[in-house]
Amino acid sequence: MQWLISQTTQRYIVIALHILALILTALHLYVAALPATTAALPTPADAESAWWGLWPITYVPSPLRWTGAALVLLSIGWGWWQIRSPQPTALPIHRRWLWLGAGMLFLSFWTFPIVHTRWGDAYILTNAISWPDPSLRLTHSWQAPLDVYLHSRVWHWLGDPMGWRDAAPVYRLLSPLAGGIYLWIVLQLSADRRLAPHWITFGLLTSLGLIQLFFGYIENYSFAAAGILAYLWLGMKTLLGERPLWLAATVLTITNATHPSTVVYAPSLLFVGMVCWWRMADGGPQTADRRSQTTNESSGATQYPIPNTQYLILHSTLHILTSIVLPMFVVAIFTVALMEMGGHGIAALLDHDRPGGGDGRWLVPLFETTTRWEHYTMFSWLHIRDLLNQQALTAPVVLPALLLGWIGTITARKRLTYDENWIEWAITRFLALAAGAHLLLITIWNPDYGGQRDWDLFSLAAIPTTLWLVWSLPRFLPDPRLRRAAVAPLILVQALHTAAWVYQNRLPWQWP
Repeated sequence: MQWLISQTTQRYIVIALHILALILTALHLYVAALPATTAALPTPADAESAWWGLWPITYVPSPLRWTGAALVLLSIGWGWWQIRSPQPTALPIHRRWLWLGAGMLFLSFWTFPIVHTRWGDAYILTNAISWPDPSLRLTHSWQAPLDVYLHSRVWHWLGDPMGWRDAAPVYRLLSPLAGGIYLWIVLQLSADRRLAPHWITFGLLTSLGLIQLFFGYIENYSFAAAGILAYLWLGMKTLLGERPLWLAATVLTITNATHPSTVVYAPSLLFVGMVCWWRMADGGPQTADRRSQTTNESSGATQYPIPNTQYLILHSTLHILTSIVLPMFVVAIFTVALMEMGGHGIAALLDHDRPGGGDGRWLVPLFETTTRWEHYTMFSWLHIRDLLNQQALTAPVVLPALLLGWIGTITARKRLTYDENWIEWAITRFLALAAGAHLLLITIWNPDYGGQRDWDLFSLAAIPTTLWLVWSLPRFLPDPRLRRAAVAPLILVQALHTAAWVYQNRLPWQWP
């Protein structure tokens, strides 16, 4: 279904998105002008803590920063030339070029690995997994059951034969493999004509700051990122009737066992199950349309049978429940058995390996901090600042572009109902539910190490929001010329920012 969005409205959206690109570029140049991080004064540390989401730009040489800003301006100028040109040219980006780009990016995962252990639990993981005393090594953890076990097993098999001094090489081996899975799914999504054009889908998903997780990153989130994208892709395919529900449920359940924070996608899986149940139990998504067409025999209209029997409802209910519950049960039993056999079972989960980090508290405190692991309260400016920085680091253009698109088309959108256009209705709500649940989690979850060091835990929320944007762009900007003009500068800004982030993590950093 096409929304009735005028050319004038679309041009306003393009202008708003170009202003967004200019604001982000100006903020990068402003942050780069702040005092150097090596100055022996309190100001630089304060500047980094206030602007950590944009701080990677300070590590980029000045000529490259200004070159990047010039490229953004040129891309905006190119966009308006395309809009005004009587014979605009489409970007000559064939899908085979995306495969080449994915291959080069996959190669860079191996070539430019992170060289320090500053972020998250990297220092703990790289040393605990490779601890000299085998009885004291980290082999099981409820924080990321399958992820930690996999990395500990690879260390067990390869650590001594390869002469590795710590577990960092294990992560440099496995996280690029997770990145390869991520890139393959991105390529599959870029082939879907229901989403934004292939180069936009590819560009937005591969320019996210979270791809740092695939550059030999030492933490528990690389396979979780790939699993989330795989689940969302399969969830969409399930809603379209192209994949079975049990496959999406299995992928999500394995992802949950990789990192439990991904359980926030359970409501979206239940939504997919609900839509599948409607489709099976009520005779298909077009049942209401068919009923409206059913008339008496004299009208000559075709009569459509409505197979809405008790048997069909019972069969559909059992099928949907089995497709969701059975994979969850099997993976849960396997995970618990794995942890119990490793001497780190349910008792550890309820005791020293409980969720919530050092103080065992899951959520940001509402009004008062009481432990050293709590850095601010829920409604404080410091909390809001960390959330803004986290978005700026991992997905600087995504949420603003989504918000501007929805505001710009608020009067042109038609309220969707299930019967009128079930694909639009279902996929829009599926992606919105997935994105909303994960954004809610990162808003209320307490970062034990602070937002900057725990950026990786919160970075995963960028995946569903970006996919939601990729789905929405053809609806916001149905004119291909205007869509190209609007999105090209955004992808460029985000890609340059992520390149600076990867470069920063290639520079040595010593613990103070």
